[in-house]
Amino acid sequence: MSTNRNPSKTSRSASRPYLVGALVFLAVYTVLCYYYWRAEGGPESAKTFWDILLWNNVNIIFARGYTDYIPKTWPGRAILMLFVLFSMLFLSTIIGFISSRINAYTNSPARRIKKVQSLSNHVVIIGWKNDIKTLIGDILRKSGSLTTDEIVLVNNVPELKIQSLLMDKDLKGIQYIRGDFTEEQTLLNANIKQASTALVLGEPQENLDAELVDSRIFVCTLMIKSLNPRCHVCALVQTERYRNYLEAQNCDEIIYTEEYSRYILSTVTSYTGMANVMRAMFDNGNGISIQILPVGEEWRGKRYADLCAFNKAEKGILTLGVLENMGAEKTIKHSILADAMKSSNYGEVIQKLKTVKDAELNHPLLNPPDDYVLGTNMGAIVLAEEI
Repeated sequence: MSTNRNPSKTSRSASRPYLVGALVFLAVYTVLCYYYWRAEGGPESAKTFWDILLWNNVNIIFARGYTDYIPKTWPGRAILMLFVLFSMLFLSTIIGFISSRINAYTNSPARRIKKVQSLSNHVVIIGWKNDIKTLIGDILRKSGSLTTDEIVLVNNVPELKIQSLLMDKDLKGIQYIRGDFTEEQTLLNANIKQASTALVLGEPQENLDAELVDSRIFVCTLMIKSLNPRCHVCALVQTERYRNYLEAQNCDEIIYTEEYSRYILSTVTSYTGMANVMRAMFDNGNGISIQILPVGEEWRGKRYADLCAFNKAEKGILTLGVLENMGAEKTIKHSILADAMKSSNYGEVIQKLKTVKDAELNHPLLNPPDDYVLGTNMGAIVLAEEI
């Protein structure tokens, strides 16, 4: 049996109650105007019924007294009070209706999706944290050039939570896509194919334990990598099992909360003041903090000691080490392969192809030897003042 419906017929059915309500309102309003006219003298008065109707319309539209006519009888004055009250309710209802329609149009899912589809190289934050406003503020401050218009939130939290966030003046312009992030269409609505970075936080739920929450993060990460291999994916997990699963799938960044908590607790037990030192190094203000700056191609083949001396003398920053193979997996491997193809030495090409297979992405090397030779796709780990 066919279940197809005629959209135009459905639309007419939905609008019918509004039409009936409008007709009832007009009928009641006309009757009240007629009784008001009769109370003020009817045909024997100087005012016709149409004068009274016009006078009431002006009062309703402008919610103010129209002094061309003042009622003389008590019934007329009583009905006038009804019209004054009605004018106030009428205006507030109309204004509220228009505002709700504008808000519904502006925040409609279709309009949100259309706006997000025009973005490129944006940041997608998938999931929810109670301190997400602070997190977004830190991301904006540390990135420098990133704006709220280039951040897309994807989650399925209650509408009240997300609306209070979207209405925050500090986050004006931030984009939002509602839906289950383990579904491919939700990610496509967030234009994940054009995103530069995806931060997968997950959504803690009362009926899900830590492993089930992490399993959803794992599924989401795999889908992002299949839809956009060049996207830099950062996943936050709570269990070691899914940390290992994500490592096996070459997730770009994995934040395992238990590991960091264990390290911090053991370190502060052994070294007095270490908690304050780590807080200072991962500064959340405008002070000194650890950062990663790209190493330009002009430094290729030069010594690490020369980079350290240049950064200290010219920029006033301390270099702590280097980050090898910095970037997304597919981008790095394509870069290494392209570099290998430039060589005419067959043996060198074979060696570089092996390097592609064994390359460890985003590998930190702290305090390397002074004669360490800098290569491509590198970042300098520095302690510097935030911009």
